[in-house]
Parts: sequence; structure tokens; C-alpha cells
Amino acid sequence: MTLDLTSVSPVAGENAMRIREILRKSNGAFPQNWLSDKFGYSPQKARGLATALEIAGYVKRDRDREERSDSTLPWYSVTPAGLMVADATAAKRIHRATAEAAICEFMKRIHVVNTDSRYLYSVEKVAVFGSYLQSHQKLGDVDVAVDLQPRIPIDKERRWVDVFRKHAWDSGRSHSAFEAELDWPRREVLLVLKSRKRSLSLHSWFSFIGMCKDPSFQFRLLLGDDEDIGSKW
Repeated sequence: MTLDLTSVSPVAGENAMRIREILRKSNGAFPQNWLSDKFGYSPQKARGLATALEIAGYVKRDRDREERSDSTLPWYSVTPAGLMVADATAAKRIHRATAEAAICEFMKRIHVVNTDSRYLYSVEKVAVFGSYLQSHQKLGDVDVAVDLQPRIPIDKERRWVDVFRKHAWDSGRSHSAFEAELDWPRREVLLVLKSRKRSLSLHSWFSFIGMCKDPSFQFRLLLGDDEDIGSKW
């Protein structure tokens, strides 16, 4: 579920936008001096901010990393709560009617993708979860999990590599690396599904089934079956 950034309190005098930026750019872990190198904080300010982030529950001391890197400065790893802040949205809340229209148009785009063989990935499963399933008339955004599967077998013969790379080249886009070329067919479908709609928050199927779910967690399948969901819960 995507967190509303307005619900995030300042930490050590830094507002929610800056806290989100720090957690996003940390790539999951950072040494204390990274705060100085990346954001220009003094060593004293960096130490105080790291401590405050730990007290807030957004990071935790990572002594294993300290030992592996032989660091004299503390290392911190981002916690699940910190990851939620990193993924928080500052978008304005939307009316339920807007959310329902967004889901309707989203499903239409899925139909377009699944009936057009030019896309090298198809959408096999879709689930909506989060505040959309509650009774609120104002929502932060609509959380949707999608399961994308390649139309070409990803096997040891690696025929798919040439097909994927050609698809990337034919797109006319610039790709920074070999890995980006291989990932373009998947990203292309996600871009089509997202359609620049800020009201939609897309999640991978892997992250969806791996989420920590309490007894009140709700979801609704819009496409596919729930066999693998049940086996993971």
C-alpha cells in the first residue's frame, strides 16, 4: 500500500520530501558519511540525522556491513517502514469515482496489450489492494499488482536475447546499457499500463505476494487466479 507523504513527520528538522529523497537515494543502505557526501551535511548534522532516522524506525544500524567494509563509521540499512516512506506519494487525494474510472481504463489498456503480439510481455494476473477496497470516498492512489510474463520463453538457448534487443533498438529510444535493452520490453508494457496516471501505483507481482500481510489485509483479483497467492500467505 502506498503511503501518503503528508502523513510523514519531519525528522531532525528535515521535511518529509527530503526524508523520502534520502531513503530513495540510499539504495537500501548507507554509511553515515554518505549523508555528508551526497547532501552536504556537516559531520555533526549527518550523525544527528542518522540517529534520528534510526529512532523514527526508518533505518537500523547495520554492523554486518561495518565489519565487511572495515568501516570506522556507522552503517545503516533501510527498514520496511523506511521503504514505505521511500515509496510514499505526494499526489493529491482523489475521489472514489476517479479511482474507479482509473481502474476501468487500466483494464482496457491490459486488453490492448494482451491482444497485440507486438508487445513481448503479456499481463497474466492483476490484483487491486489497499485503500481502494475500503469505504473511503477520498483515496491516496490505487495500488495495483501486475504479473507480467514474456511471450518468448526465457531459456538457455537465449534466442530471446536477440529478439528483446532488436525490440529495444526498433523502439527508437536510447538505452544506457545491455541490461536496459533486455528490460525494455517489460518496461514498455509498464509504461503503457501506467499511462502517466498519477492515480495509479503499480507493483510487481513478486513484491505483492511477498508483502507482510496482517489479518485485515484485503485484495481483489481482477485477472487470473489466486493459486500462487494462497501458497505464499
